[in-house]
Amino acid sequence: MPTRMTSETVTFTQPFQIEENAAFLPPGAYVVDTEEELVDDISFPVWRRIATVMCIIRAGATEHVAIDPEVLRAALAYDGTGRPPGPLGF
Repeated sequence: MPTRMTSETVTFTQPFQIEENAAFLPPGAYVVDTEEELVDDISFPVWRRIATVMCIIRAGATEHVAIDPEVLRAALAYDGTGRPPGPLGF
């Protein structure tokens, strides 16, 4: 089954968390990769998300941490408004 990878850079202006009870990450730019696969059962092209990972550099080592896209959206919304993101965020 064909797959594709897309990358985007997200920027946080203040410390943030991507998991409840996890350490805060520093502000900055982070690369987010999303892997998708082509669904063959439909007459037009449809891509289904397989995984979304955020690249985090800590102490000189790069980690690829799986992240729920909704949690990422909530963290970015909180970063932009300074208000808690509601039921999706922490």
